[in-house]
Amino acid sequence: MTRKLFSAELRRLRDAGVDPGHAAAGGGGGVSRDELEALRADFKALDTFIRERLGDPEIEQQKVEEQLARESEEMSALEKQRQEVELLKMEIHALANCINQTKQEIAQLRTNDSEQDRLMAVASELDEVVGATEGATESILDAAEKIDQLAQTIQAQEQDSYIRHQADEITERVMGIFEACNFQDITGQRITKVVNTLKFVEDRVERMIEIWGRDTFANIVIEQDTSTDDEKRLLNGPQLENSGISQDEIDKLFD
Repeated sequence: MTRKLFSAELRRLRDAGVDPGHAAAGGGGGVSRDELEALRADFKALDTFIRERLGDPEIEQQKVEEQLARESEEMSALEKQRQEVELLKMEIHALANCINQTKQEIAQLRTNDSEQDRLMAVASELDEVVGATEGATESILDAAEKIDQLAQTIQAQEQDSYIRHQADEITERVMGIFEACNFQDITGQRITKVVNTLKFVEDRVERMIEIWGRDTFANIVIEQDTSTDDEKRLLNGPQLENSGISQDEIDKLFD
């Protein structure tokens, strides 16, 4: 029975100088063991060549899965970065709003018009309080000292015991006035501390304005104080020194 030879066997027989027809009919002893080993080696080489060119399916599948995993990790990292950027934008926006509100509040305290500068106005008013208190205290002490001198004169010249006793009472009351006037020193010191604190705050506010630039405050709209009615708004109280209407100007209105 004639066996059909494979193409590789036919090529191998031709290379060896054997007639393929004769070998298929069983002539010449058929294919030798060495030829079969050579065929196996060729098949193995062909298999190796195919695997090197096309790759092992399992290994290729593993590579694809690893590549997909890396791409998934990269996408997750990019999404996380995007979320962080969005959060940073929100924080910057909130910070910008806080800065604008701070500028608005500073503008309410410090204006280009010195008459509307609240920090300066408060410090000036307190300075006036200290000055007025000192002046009033000196007037009281001068009057009390004169009263004390009169009482001592009465004690020295009057012989009536009742009048001398009343003069002693006057002297004691005058001493009480002297002691009570010590309040001016204490209140003056405390008010001075408050004034110094306000000036410190004013310096810090001025420094912040310089840091941001005065031009940034030019377009800020100052909110008007509507907490008081029109009648109370007209009551400015005692005027500061060298401000307000002088007595001469008032007298001219009646000329």
